Amino acid sequence: MKTKTLILTLTAIVGSFAADGAEVPAVKTADARVGVYDSRVVAFAHFWSEAASKPRNELMAQARAAKAAGDTARATELGRALSELQTRDHLEVFSTAPADEAMAALQDRLPAIQQELGVTKLISKWDEPALNEIPESNRVDATDRLVRELLPTLTVQQQKGIAAMKTTQPLPLDQAKKLAQSGKL
Repeated sequence: MKTKTLILTLTAIVGSFAADGAEVPAVKTADARVGVYDSRVVAFAHFWSEAASKPRNELMAQARAAKAAGDTARATELGRALSELQTRDHLEVFSTAPADEAMAALQDRLPAIQQELGVTKLISKWDEPALNEIPESNRVDATDRLVRELLPTLTVQQQKGIAAMKTTQPLPLDQAKKLAQSGKL
């Protein structure tokens, strides 16, 4: 009942601003609750998800078939595509690279997840410029919720991998890119 009264009161106040022709005060970023996630962990979960593993496995099967058929040009092309996927995945899992593919895979479900968590948006914990505007008290850890959406059931090995990632610092992105270029990532 108190919540309903508070909502009605706030609605009336905001409505009076609009009725007077004054601007309705916007919610400041610093006042909003924001979901913060470890992009490495989310990228790791996405890597193991069916949405990512199925096309990757199909690509590997095509590369093997092309090699077996003696189609070296096609096998080379597919091998290059697999190598690019691996580099992207390694950058996302071992450094501060954004988990773009994982977040894209969740795109349709993000509004419901944000509502469930009571947050207005989601920001990677490695996105320091964006987080500078958000007080620590307004940050909600969204990592585990995003992981559950990608991988509802984790194997013991996946649980251990995630636990290890949560206790280690990522490689700086520039360093990870250099290692990737030299084939060491």
